[in-house]
Amino acid sequence: MKIKIKRIKNVKLKNYCSFKIGGKAKCIYFPENIREIKYLLNYLKNKNKDYFILGNGTNILFPDKKIKKIIICLKNIKEIQINENEIVCGAGVSLFELNKICAENNLAGLEFTFGIPGSVGGAVAMNAGAFGGEICNYLSEIVVCRNGEIFSRQNFKFSYRKGPLENGEILLYAKFKLKDDEKQKIIEKQCEYLQKRRCTQPYKEFSAGSVFKRNGDIFPAKLIDEWGLKGLQIGGAKISEKHAGFIVNVGNAKQSDVLTLMELIEWVAKSKGYNFEREIKVL
Repeated sequence: MKIKIKRIKNVKLKNYCSFKIGGKAKCIYFPENIREIKYLLNYLKNKNKDYFILGNGTNILFPDKKIKKIIICLKNIKEIQINENEIVCGAGVSLFELNKICAENNLAGLEFTFGIPGSVGGAVAMNAGAFGGEICNYLSEIVVCRNGEIFSRQNFKFSYRKGPLENGEILLYAKFKLKDDEKQKIIEKQCEYLQKRRCTQPYKEFSAGSVFKRNGDIFPAKLIDEWGLKGLQIGGAKISEKHAGFIVNVGNAKQSDVLTLMELIEWVAKSKGYNFEREIKVL
């Protein structure tokens, strides 16, 4: 049975990422449920088509040229269910929306994610964390798709900025186990974390978040600042003057501009005895 799935052809990728960088894609599909996901993946497999899974696009650097891969965007998988102190939500739910639902239902724990411009899928996939909190501390179950099959898992491994997904798995739903608390206290914590982000990060500029991962007590942003690289600009890409861990698009930046800055930082780091690991995904 044929299933009609929303799609847009010949799209500008810069409109689907927070960096506002990218060429065109042949097609983006927007499945809305498990049934559509299974159908679409089987269809693309039978057609021998390569695809790429996209969430809110807040941690990715697209190429400037047209890409042949089909994009599957999960932002329309937004179902939310609440059972006492557990909340199940689709991969496409934004962290802003998740925090709003948590506050309305007196569920505490995920306030540290308030202000992160990503989705639940991306946050779980990379074990998002900030201000001492990590997604892994509240995740109790995931529903994934692998090789066209849907199944749930409750046992998984996490590490710093690395989530529970195994090779080939696509996250569809996540279940969080939270704590009861007063709505007003939850909102106050959310606002506190949001204010910290606005004060310390280039919050209103186009970026893809932290460029490099922290490694123990080694903070790339601090070192980049100490090395005098803050404010360095190549083309339309610039190392943020507000937070040296971010590269921002200050005017029609290209992927090559960002990559050149990243490679320069990596070269300097290596000359100082450090190896920086990228947090941004480069397609």
